[in-house]
Amino acid sequence: MLNEFAKTFLEYLKLAPRYLIALGTIAAILLFSKQQLLEYVGVAEFSQKYRSILGLILIIAFALFITSISSEAIALIKKSWRRRKLYQRVIKRLHCLTENEKQILRFYIQKNTRANLLDIRCGDVSSLISSAIIYQSTDYGNISVVAHNINEIAWDYLHKHPCLLHGETNIYRTDKHW
Repeated sequence: MLNEFAKTFLEYLKLAPRYLIALGTIAAILLFSKQQLLEYVGVAEFSQKYRSILGLILIIAFALFITSISSEAIALIKKSWRRRKLYQRVIKRLHCLTENEKQILRFYIQKNTRANLLDIRCGDVSSLISSAIIYQSTDYGNISVVAHNINEIAWDYLHKHPCLLHGETNIYRTDKHW
C-alpha cells in the first residue's frame, strides 16, 4: 500500500500547475465550506472523514504551485539575462570588426537580405559565427559554401549604425558562385 501511495504521489508531483490549482481549490472548498453546503452537495461525511488528508493535499498543492511559479520566474529571469549578455557581446564585437568581416556584413545590409552564401572554411566567417553575429542556417549548399543568416541583434544594430561598416573599401562579399 505504501508503494502505491508513493507512486501516486510521484504522479501528482508531475501535474501541471493548472491541475494543482484545481486540486488545491477542491481541497479548500471541502475544508472551508459551510456544513450546509457540503451536506447539500453530499460530501459532508467525506469532508469530515478525510479532513487531515484534504489539509495535506491543500498544503502540498499550494507548495508545489508556488515552487512551479518560482521556477518559471527564475527561468524567465535567466533567459532574459542570457539575452542581455548576448546582446552586449554582439554589440561590443560589432564595434571592432576587421575589414574582411565588414565586407561580409555589408552584403546583408546593402542587399537588404538576411541570408548570404559563405564559405565555411573562411576564418572571417568562423569568427563572425563564433561571435554570434551570423549563423549557419542550413547544411545544404555547395561542398563548402552554405547559407548563413545574420543575427537579429546584428541586423537591427547595423541598420541603426551603418557607420560601423565603413572601412578601407566599400565592397561587399558573398561566396555565391554564379
